[in-house]
Amino acid sequence: MHANIFSPTYLVANLISLVVLITAIFWPLIARFLLALIFIGAAFFNAVMAIREPELFMVYGAMTVSPVYEQFIYGAFRDNITAIVVSISICQLAAGIFIAAKGALRKLGLIAVTTFLIAIAPLGAGSAFPSTLLLAAAAIVLLFKEKYLSAHPLRFGFHHFLSGKKNGI
Repeated sequence: MHANIFSPTYLVANLISLVVLITAIFWPLIARFLLALIFIGAAFFNAVMAIREPELFMVYGAMTVSPVYEQFIYGAFRDNITAIVVSISICQLAAGIFIAAKGALRKLGLIAVTTFLIAIAPLGAGSAFPSTLLLAAAAIVLLFKEKYLSAHPLRFGFHHFLSGKKNGI
């Protein structure tokens, strides 16, 4: 993906991210599975690429919209690509596993994923922007649903609310 926002890879990444966001709203369990799968898959892909062809990660310097990110990529990152990307991959793997877990680990995973996705957004087309923000929004929706809806499951459909009947929740 060479900063072409109309490339099939870029469009597919954004379409998948939009699907994950919509899924998070209506089917949170499926969305958690998809988000975990994306992060676990990205962890393995990035680790393998960092070991086999680390120089490919330098393309992000040309795609970033942030001078700070560009300076980092052409500076410290260039000399330590494999170590940095493998470290990020380990964190991606942990976040993906945590998203699939329960309780505090799930919350930690969703917070980590949200932070990571927002942090890589300045990579622009290199991060398939706005795909990262769509996935971050999905993680936030999942955090919200975890906090506010898991303790009080909706036992009745929306039509009960409209009819004015009390549902005893």
